[in-house]
Amino acid sequence: MADIYDRCRALAVRMLAPRDRGGKGAEMTLQRRQQGAYDPVAGGATTVTVSHAGSAFRDTYAQKDIDGTRIRQGDVKLLVSPEKLDGTELPVPTTQDQVIFDGKTYTLIAVAPWNYAGLDVGFEVQARA
Repeated sequence: MADIYDRCRALAVRMLAPRDRGGKGAEMTLQRRQQGAYDPVAGGATTVTVSHAGSAFRDTYAQKDIDGTRIRQGDVKLLVSPEKLDGTELPVPTTQDQVIFDGKTYTLIAVAPWNYAGLDVGFEVQARA
C-alpha cells in the first residue's frame, strides 16, 4: 500500500517542479532562523539563517475565504514540493519561516502538510508579505 503514496509523492514533486524542469511551479527559497553556537564575545548565541532551495506553486485565496483576521487580503497560498531542487528532503515548513518566491519575501502564517501514511507528499502554506 505504501507504493501508492510513493507514486503520489513523485507526481507532486514533478508537478510542483519549476517550469524549466517540466513542472508548473517556480523556484523558491525556504529560510529558517536557527540559534547558532554560543559566542562568548557577544555573551550569547548567534542567530543563523539557513536557506533551502525548493519549488512551489502560487495560488490565491477566493474572496469568500478572506475574513480579514485569519486570512487577509494579499495573503497567498503556496503549494510546496517536499523535495529540494537537488532532490534531497525539504524540511517541513513551520510558521515564522520565510519564503522568497518570485522576488518577494513572505512569512509563513499556517502550514498544512499533505501527509499520507507518514509520508509528506507536499505542503500547503499560507504566506503573508
